[in-house]
Amino acid sequence: MKKFNLFAYATLAGLALSFAACTDDDPEISKPGPQIDRGEKCRIESFVLNLPEGETLSGDVYDYDKSIDLAYTTPQLEAMKTATATVKLSEGATITPDPSVAADYTQPISFTVTGADGKTTRIYTTKPVEKVVVSYTKIGALAEKTATQMDITDHTKYLQIGVSGDKIVIGTKVFDGKTLAAAGNLNMTGYDGLQVTSLANDEAGHLIASLTADGTSGSAPVTYACWKNGCDQPAETILGPSDSAIAAFLSVGGNLVEGKALITALGARVATGPSFCWGFADGVRGDYYNLLTGQPSNDGSWSQMVSACSGEVSGTWFMWDAVAGGHNVLTWEGWDGTSSLNLKQIPGAAPNGPNNWGNYTKGSIRAFMFNEKAYAAVFTTGWPCTYVSIVDSNGEFLLNPTEATLNYAISDANPYRPVGTFVYNEKENCGYVYVLVPGHAVKSWKLEITYD
Repeated sequence: MKKFNLFAYATLAGLALSFAACTDDDPEISKPGPQIDRGEKCRIESFVLNLPEGETLSGDVYDYDKSIDLAYTTPQLEAMKTATATVKLSEGATITPDPSVAADYTQPISFTVTGADGKTTRIYTTKPVEKVVVSYTKIGALAEKTATQMDITDHTKYLQIGVSGDKIVIGTKVFDGKTLAAAGNLNMTGYDGLQVTSLANDEAGHLIASLTADGTSGSAPVTYACWKNGCDQPAETILGPSDSAIAAFLSVGGNLVEGKALITALGARVATGPSFCWGFADGVRGDYYNLLTGQPSNDGSWSQMVSACSGEVSGTWFMWDAVAGGHNVLTWEGWDGTSSLNLKQIPGAAPNGPNNWGNYTKGSIRAFMFNEKAYAAVFTTGWPCTYVSIVDSNGEFLLNPTEATLNYAISDANPYRPVGTFVYNEKENCGYVYVLVPGHAVKSWKLEITYD
């Protein structure tokens, strides 16, 4: 487990004594000490900062130096520039300036409190104090249902998974993202005669699919469609139709509609890949990258898959690569889009050894960013079971495969390849990881940010 620090508060020197004294019955106190009598006639009892969008920040009121510490986190700083305050005063007291008027609390603001007698005064000054908060990611299992319960038992038909908003799509069936309950069908308007070959989604839940006439990755032409407005609305063609058979192992990093995104897919099954990548900015196609040409896969791209964590080419990437006796999980960053990759292996990302399909592991990968850290969700299988792990680029596990072993055996009748995806829910500030074990089950995990 990670080790986390408690809150650390910045400290400031005391204010000048001219701001500290009451003109009447307030004894002069120039050094830190216990709070003075709470019955004073001109004091601030409590101070609450009202930030935009309903968030509040409670100030710590100190009488010894007449200060109000406003401990903020970095995301709150910008909102403090146009905040109002709710202030509780001692009985009969008044305050100026009016705290209900918006002000910039990233700078010190002085308030004069006048007692009920109209003579006794005290000046309090707010102080913005940065609160250093250490956050970490908490993960927990969310839901699991069998293929029978979801009516997706045909592993040749329901073998891909993607997210659309708060829904998940398997094949062309739609389910609630949290409960896995049936929720309709994918809108395929405008794509008559085409079948889903591979599904993926960006971090914001914009679904994309590669489509071919027979639903197989070796076919051409290939059309890429994106459901920008939800899976119940018509999709929009964003790539193709292409005469090249680039339809397998689809993945998306970043935000395809609002921001930067990278779409990756595998070309024809040949001994050295290759994987391809298209850059997008605000939904418009930009640069094209012939990625990893020449990277050996040992078995004609049996399960080679590339996935970007974000829409930045120079960001963190992960690759799944089948090798004799198992597989490799590799990562790199700082790529310029043209030069050779500096690949680093992540050992133990999922079990190797005897639990393989023949001499090779079948699996896939989905890279993503969460809580400012790059992760890869790794999905692998062998004869007895399926393994799921979530690991960062330094090899530290968020979810260890021994904690997420799914007991669904591979067989000659169903030589499945597990697939999965990730989506970030901005409103909830949490993430969701899904795995589909074709013909067997769907399981999900929820990622939350907690603070120490």
